[in-house]
Formats: sequence, C-alpha cells, structure tokens
Amino acid sequence: MTKGSSPFASGAHLAPMSTRFHIGAHALRGNIAAYAKRFDLLEVRIDRDVPTLAALKRWRKSVPPHFEFAVVAGSRLALLRPSDGLEEDRTVALAAVQALQARVLVIQTPAEVTPGAVWRDRMTRLLDRLPRDVTQIVWEPRGVWEIEDAAVAARKWGIVLGVDASRDPVPAGAVAYVRLRALGETRSFGEAALERVVRAIGARRDAYVVLETTSALAECKRIRQLAQRRGSGEGGMGRVVRPRPSPMKIGDDEQE
Repeated sequence: MTKGSSPFASGAHLAPMSTRFHIGAHALRGNIAAYAKRFDLLEVRIDRDVPTLAALKRWRKSVPPHFEFAVVAGSRLALLRPSDGLEEDRTVALAAVQALQARVLVIQTPAEVTPGAVWRDRMTRLLDRLPRDVTQIVWEPRGVWEIEDAAVAARKWGIVLGVDASRDPVPAGAVAYVRLRALGETRSFGEAALERVVRAIGARRDAYVVLETTSALAECKRIRQLAQRRGSGEGGMGRVVRPRPSPMKIGDDEQE
C-alpha cells in the first residue's frame, strides 16, 4: 500500500460536512411506529421470520421519511457459493430493499469466506448483480480477515466495511456502518467509550450505528448528545436526526 493511502484515514481530516447519524437497536420489539419514535434505524434480517412484502410496505408507511431500514441478506447469499439458495436469498433481499425503500444492504459473510482468491472472485461476481444506484452495500466479514485487508478489499469493491468501532478503526469514506456488540463482560457502553466511537466516525455523510446491548435506548440518546456537542464545537460534525419523544413503551430492555 502506498504512503497516504491508508483505508483508515481519520474522519477528522475529511472535508467539513454535517454527519447524519442513523441509530438503531439490534432488533424490533413491539410496534414499529413506537420504535421509530426512539430510534431511526432498523435492521431487517432475511434469515428470520420476515413479514410479507405487504407488511414491509406498511412498515415503510408507518415511520417518518427520515427513518432508515437496513436489509441483512440471508446466510445462503452471504456464503457466496453459487446455489439455488443464494438466488432465492438474493431475490428475497432485493424485494425487501424495494418494499422498505432501504438504502443499505448488509452482507455478513461467515468464517468459511476467507481472503482466498476464490472467495474474492465470488464476492466480485455477487456484487456485480446487486443494485448500486441508491442502495449502499455493507460487508461484515467473520473469521480470519484482518481488518486492514478487509478495508482494502471493500474499498476496491466500492462497498462499506462494517466494523465494531469500540474495538476496530472505522474505514475512511463518506459512509460508516458501525455495530457495537455486547461481548464478554461488556453489556453496555459508557460515555467515554461512546465518545471514542463518535470521534472514530468523524465527519461523514452518513453514519449508521447498530446497538446490540441491553441499554440501547440510553446509548442512542447519549450518542446523539455527543455528536451534537462535537458538531457545535468542531465545525458541524454532528447533525442528528432526532425522533419525536413518546410515552409509549417498546420493550423492557430498551428503557432507560
């Protein structure tokens, strides 16, 4: 890699822009309209009990225009091996993207998908068959991928590398996709950890943050506060879409 071409150039060095944060919990609990009053991002996983297309269209109509959906492709597509299952997952995922007007399609490749040439070729062929007009492709590799190698590959393919920003650097680019996982003894993230995440994201066009913790609502609010505070002090870094407050409940683990 040539000098100055690091895929992890800090967002703080990008041209000034107002980062739009889209923050969500890792799963929907309760009514979508109530959820959308607290969060502005929801992942819809194809491998789970996906609602009908008519129901997905109702979801889209039930949330504000700024609310974002991210479709997580099924495991047969993510395995990349040519098969009828891959084709079925691709069809279902693209139909869900259209019904939800989703701007993000997430591919979580399993450990079997290594940095080897055959897997890179399969990924290239799959990406050639996915929409790039208004849909951003996010890739979250599992297994033996080194974070820098994965970032270089993602940049070559023109897609976004999804990372856990509490543990890994966030690749440079206009879009960041961040997943904060509850791993080991970490069940929630305090202010210092969330401040590091916001700083790592830096100045972007869009930042998608998925909170896989038991205190997602409190963390969502804190990220918004930190982003806005940094934005007011650092040239407009943290523009945040803020849902309207509501007394409705969506689940015990999402309460403050």
